[in-house]
Amino acid sequence: MDAHQPADYDAAVVTAMRALAAGNANDAQQKLCLDWIINQASKLYDMSYRPDGAGGARATDFHEGRRFVGNQIVKMLRSETLQAVEAKQAPKPKNEARGKP
Repeated sequence: MDAHQPADYDAAVVTAMRALAAGNANDAQQKLCLDWIINQASKLYDMSYRPDGAGGARATDFHEGRRFVGNQIVKMLRSETLQAVEAKQAPKPKNEARGKP
């Protein structure tokens, strides 16, 4: 698959995406949407490198852009991400907030 080609999809994916956008996707549809985005649309687990005959550096860069989206979504699914956000948002003690020991 060329880096710039749209991902394959079928009626089940389209129906699931429409249900997700409407806010009424069932569990299976939600999982199908995430799976399609991560594995098909972003091609997260594919190697980014494209040889010169397949577009070379620009095609590699384009594919890296697709993979970036998948990486961001997978990052949101990790427990460490939520822990880091919560730690960052936690109120600091008064002395620490003023820079005093």
